[in-house]
Amino acid sequence: MKEFFKTRGARLLLPVAVLLLVLFALRAMAGPLTPFAAALALAYFLNPAVTALEDFLGRRAWLSRRVPARTLAVGLLTFAVLTVVVLILLFAVPTAYHQVADAVAKAPEYLRVLRSRIEPLYQRLNLEYPEQTEQARQRLVEALRNQAPQIVGPITHFATGMFSSLLGFVLTILNLLVIPVFTVYLLFDMNRILAGIRELVPHRLRGYVFSRFGEVDKLLSAFVRGQLTVALILGVFYSIGLTLCGVPMGLLVGFGIGFFNLIPFMSYLLGLPLALTLSWVDDQSLTRLGIVALVFTFGQFMEGNFITPRIVGDSLGLHAVVIMLAVLIGGSLFGFVGMFLAVPTTASLSVFWADLRSLYLRSEFYGRGEPPPDSPEVGHS
Repeated sequence: MKEFFKTRGARLLLPVAVLLLVLFALRAMAGPLTPFAAALALAYFLNPAVTALEDFLGRRAWLSRRVPARTLAVGLLTFAVLTVVVLILLFAVPTAYHQVADAVAKAPEYLRVLRSRIEPLYQRLNLEYPEQTEQARQRLVEALRNQAPQIVGPITHFATGMFSSLLGFVLTILNLLVIPVFTVYLLFDMNRILAGIRELVPHRLRGYVFSRFGEVDKLLSAFVRGQLTVALILGVFYSIGLTLCGVPMGLLVGFGIGFFNLIPFMSYLLGLPLALTLSWVDDQSLTRLGIVALVFTFGQFMEGNFITPRIVGDSLGLHAVVIMLAVLIGGSLFGFVGMFLAVPTTASLSVFWADLRSLYLRSEFYGRGEPPPDSPEVGHS
């Protein structure tokens, strides 16, 4: 048995087996670990800001003698976050509530407008192409009937699981409260946690592991913080712009469009059509539609040419085709969560691509069997 573990195949299979076992255990305990995982992610991305603030406060000797710099840094960050939350609750939430209530009150009128526009078109098509129109209608009804359970089912199951009982409701509230509490506690010890993880890396591998994961940390941290900052800027811009344009639920729709930007191309596919549709059902004015389209176009122009290049930059180094493929695969496997995580995960894995390619080119499999001297190599004429 000892000889088996010394073989090259066993050394390769053992880490894979351990990784699969860890992933299986994490999936089995996904429910209880979700709040902790969310808190750990928040603490990881907030830690550089807290550390920078700690260093700044630590240089003030008169202050650090009274209160530990780390404690004061975490306290200031917590106070700033609570201040933002309070301002949102005081100003943004009431405005959003009134906009939603107004849209709900006008919902029958919106349905009447849609029906008055769609029915004449359907009747005209039905007169000119009766068979094709009926077939299209049947296919649409059948598609909606087949897809509705798949769309509504997960949402209903999720909501039922959370609020079907008093215990479920209490657990949901506790999970929401536990995340910020865990985040604050983890921020106090995040540097020690990271140092402990580094100590577990074998000495012979530390140079490579530290350099590569340092690149992953730099890339991932900058990308996530940059993308969230861009999303917040766009969300504020679109919410104000669409509200001033009179778009129903403009505040929520604007922030939604801003956060659609986290998923590549999603703001174009969902953001603009949603804003135009809501604007049109409320007021069938071409002028308003033009203004809404202009607001969206201006926001996308500023985002693509000024905001994203300055905040995020071109640090990812991924081709647009690779990004789109990653989003499609992530969405197919894990839904919206997979779409959000696809780009940063792919960018992180790209750090190791050069090493994997170099390892393959140096492998015996690649180098075995040189071509005959008088025959052309593959890829050359």
